[in-house]
Amino acid sequence: MEAQPVLNRWFPWAAWPWVFNAPMFSIANGKMAAEVTKAGGIGMVPAGMDPRPESPHIAALDEHLRTAAELLTHDTSSAKPLPVGVGFTTMRATAEIYRTSAVPVIAKYKPAFVWLFGSDPSAYGEIISLFHTVGEPWDMKVLVQVGTVAAAIQVARAGADAVVAQGNDAGGHLWARGASVMTLVPEIVEALRSEESLKTRDISVIAAGGIVNGKGVVAALALGASGITIGTRFITCPESDAVPYVRKAVLRSTDGGATTIVSPMHDIIPGYPIYPSPYSGRAVLHKGIQDLENGASLEDVTAAFQKAKEEGDEARFVTFAGTGVGLVEKPVPAGEIVAEVTSEALQIIQKLKAVL
Repeated sequence: MEAQPVLNRWFPWAAWPWVFNAPMFSIANGKMAAEVTKAGGIGMVPAGMDPRPESPHIAALDEHLRTAAELLTHDTSSAKPLPVGVGFTTMRATAEIYRTSAVPVIAKYKPAFVWLFGSDPSAYGEIISLFHTVGEPWDMKVLVQVGTVAAAIQVARAGADAVVAQGNDAGGHLWARGASVMTLVPEIVEALRSEESLKTRDISVIAAGGIVNGKGVVAALALGASGITIGTRFITCPESDAVPYVRKAVLRSTDGGATTIVSPMHDIIPGYPIYPSPYSGRAVLHKGIQDLENGASLEDVTAAFQKAKEEGDEARFVTFAGTGVGLVEKPVPAGEIVAEVTSEALQIIQKLKAVL
């Protein structure tokens, strides 16, 4: 008998354990995660990027998980894990900081897994070990998102249960130098399979970047991924915390390869926290980027952004989104996105069976 797929074993409560919503900071929340999980997918909430115990991001994480537990009628005092995950942006974190800030929240709600992103790959070892230790009573998994084959091997050796292969079509923050999922996923899958020190472990690969519908799901699975993550499409769903200008920017954008751009300036211009050197960010093209390309100084562009912020000039605002914006046609509830994506994927698979 063929072995049950890894994600089915890890998440037996999910009808479609290969569809995740991305844990987008300021976008995803407890309600979105609960609706994704209710629809048979794998819901996730963001933990933010400020790991201090007194951080509003840690307080928001507690609220997200409380909301998800209530909507899923999950008894957090039970031994069973809460059927959602938590996405940590780790660039400012250490295992010691998380021990006093995130760990109490994780132990309180017992999420099924945590998802790490934002550090140099060499920095994950102690954090992975910490979360494995904390989550051992309910077998919590640790997933790490990377953008290169070398980083995938590195985090797998450090103990990651699964690797999220983020291609360069992804929106938000991503690796500054990388490939699309078309080549990144199969190369990571093969590298993990061939690595001698990892042959006794069954490490899943989850594809992220540019996937918005069932066609993307089937393509990623064919490339060797065990599951996929959708981010940009969830930005406009009713459950999203996205502000109006972000929703509008996503819905009006087409031809995502031309209307989104990768640049660290998306963080620098508005004064957002700066990610470490392996990372950059993809966002919808805005006037700040255009001005820099036309020779304006960073000082002038930054000043123009602050003025636009005061005056509500949305042409200078930053909307992080992936190249899939052109395939996002209308707002759709989170649960319906999961239903549509899985239904389309299954139909495509059946069609392919008939013709191949």
